[in-house]
Amino acid sequence: MARPSLVLGITALGLVATAVTAQESSAFRFSGFGSLGATRSSEDKADFLTNFAMPDGPGFTRNTDVKGDSRLGLQGDLRLGEHFSAVAQVISEHRYDGTFKPYLNIATLKLQALPGLAFRVGRIPYSAYLISDFQKVGYAQPWVRPPVEVYQFNPLTSVDGADLTWQANAGAVAFSGQFLGGSIKAKIAPSSIGVKQYAALGQEVPEAEWTSKQMYTASLAANWGSNTLRAFYGSMKGTYDDPGYDQPYSVTFLANNSPFSTLRADLILNPYFNPAQPPGPTNPLMIPNPYKNVALADKLQIKDKKVTYLSAAYSYDPGNWFLMIEQSWKGGDADTMLSDFQAGYATLGARLGNWTPYATYAWKRTTGSTSDVNPIGNAVLRASNHGQSTVSGGLRWDFYKNLAFKIQYDSVKNEDLSAGALTNTHPELGFKPGQRYSLTTAAIDFVF
Repeated sequence: MARPSLVLGITALGLVATAVTAQESSAFRFSGFGSLGATRSSEDKADFLTNFAMPDGPGFTRNTDVKGDSRLGLQGDLRLGEHFSAVAQVISEHRYDGTFKPYLNIATLKLQALPGLAFRVGRIPYSAYLISDFQKVGYAQPWVRPPVEVYQFNPLTSVDGADLTWQANAGAVAFSGQFLGGSIKAKIAPSSIGVKQYAALGQEVPEAEWTSKQMYTASLAANWGSNTLRAFYGSMKGTYDDPGYDQPYSVTFLANNSPFSTLRADLILNPYFNPAQPPGPTNPLMIPNPYKNVALADKLQIKDKKVTYLSAAYSYDPGNWFLMIEQSWKGGDADTMLSDFQAGYATLGARLGNWTPYATYAWKRTTGSTSDVNPIGNAVLRASNHGQSTVSGGLRWDFYKNLAFKIQYDSVKNEDLSAGALTNTHPELGFKPGQRYSLTTAAIDFVF
């Protein structure tokens, strides 16, 4: 998802230089993982997204989707003498452009300076969550997919930069921590309104991109007995470029019966407004836009805006049963298209031989503004409301070595005026926010 950077070039050079000096102490290990899943949604007027980087999913685009929960990953671990090691991980999964083109998810060179102190440089895992170390490895998780209320918001799993990791013991408690600095530049799927706009004009849809700079994170974990406690804080300057928000003209308009009745911040920037059709060569009638408000547009659009993210998690796993609890908070500059929110989940499961039944309750609530006196700004803020709650039940069957079959049922209730985890909505076909729908998923996870 992220582009190669100068940091990756430095990492590659370091790998080559270190490999030349490595001798008998070197060791290479190759491994892989993958998932093949199929999901069906009862909501046929919108698409469900596992994460916001994907362009579509089950629902309107296709009744049953085999893309969103399917992936293949390959990883190589190289030990280079006593102090150096390297990791590279390549993943193929459903991407912003609809393809499964492989991308480099991890590429790090590590220096183990002291027994409890290490430095890494390259493309480093983004450790924002309880399962960050194995977020892409479905076999290592109880669910078909991590709860989207917490995990859908940030589809990014790596950062280009450098970090420091440390470990220490205090009696029976093992502590570990990370300090990371870097940047992210990633392609993601353009908004559905952008796709509609360019399709209506007969033009190719430009890619959307998320850029983060001045990114700093810190995490702390404590382990004792069967208990794990974890906390994370991250801050960045974020910019979101999307054709549905940034183009100078828009085919969105105010007519309630219009298929393009979702209004976006780009229309605020447009000095002219015609409720009948978009401005352009075929539309000489240019009506002044009574709702133009550049200051509001600058406030709503994500252009070098501060984004903060916090999470806290606890797990208890004595072996025959387990409990996982995680909560996250998004803050920063107020009232942008990326509204502040709180989200969390709790999962309880039991291990009965090769069978693992589990149940999850997850929720997400928008805490930023969801309305404005300007009707266009009001529509933008309403579209940024992704509040929902989900009750899930599932069963995992470890039927063969390194192979697991899972089934999961999700009952989802979107908050009032919220589309939740749905995109590509079609109000002209009768889609209404705030409704309930269900997901049924079957998947096979494997490692090798």
